[in-house]
Amino acid sequence: MNERREECLRWCCALPLAAMLLFGLAPLAGAVVAPELEAEGWRELPNPNKRENVFGLGEDGAVEVVSRGSVSTLYRPVAVNLEERPLLTWRWRVDEAAPATDLSARGEDDCSLAVFVGFPYDSGQASFFERMKRPLVESWVGEEAPGRVLRYVFCGDHRQGATVKSPYLGDAGAIRVLRSADGPTGEWLEEQVDLVADYRAAFGEAPPDPSQIAIQADTDNTDSASRAQVADLAFVARTGAAADPAPSATR
Repeated sequence: MNERREECLRWCCALPLAAMLLFGLAPLAGAVVAPELEAEGWRELPNPNKRENVFGLGEDGAVEVVSRGSVSTLYRPVAVNLEERPLLTWRWRVDEAAPATDLSARGEDDCSLAVFVGFPYDSGQASFFERMKRPLVESWVGEEAPGRVLRYVFCGDHRQGATVKSPYLGDAGAIRVLRSADGPTGEWLEEQVDLVADYRAAFGEAPPDPSQIAIQADTDNTDSASRAQVADLAFVARTGAAADPAPSATR
């Protein structure tokens, strides 16, 4: 019983903060985001007491994120029907890579580049611990805070293709390593992920339609640096014929 109580406390303390850091804070004055990105609906989520990344325009309308001993997240809402567009595609490149880190360890999980997909909270799908901590999440973040998160990364010392439980979100967050920290640098790489399959593998259920998408770099723990770009984010049909870019497209 004591172990269960300690687990409850751990979830209640860690998850509201993690959700706030990822998707829930209002932008601070002076946020370092290119005006062109703000005009497209992108907003920065700073981490309290942390230096902020710089989000600008890269090649051909890409989003560039420069991290110098810093961490913050660029996000925007999306509206997409996963029955029609279950795949997420994009291009990304890392020109300067952060050191390889253990993505499962809190405070040691720096990352050159990550793409997040947030899904709305569903009490019918939520676990006991997710339901228990939800009032705290909403008190910190608001009712629109994602309930679960898939994170696709270009970083870490894990093997390519590995899935790691989020050290902050626990069972409510899954990390999939598409490219390890030693992956190719200085070249564009194309990605395609099946959100329905990945969500089911991570959480054991069919997903709701996603509500948010985000881009992040994190170099504060190792006090290192990274420079990377993301382009052409789009939800597409499973047939391979791309539908019109969803609101999450980078440009």
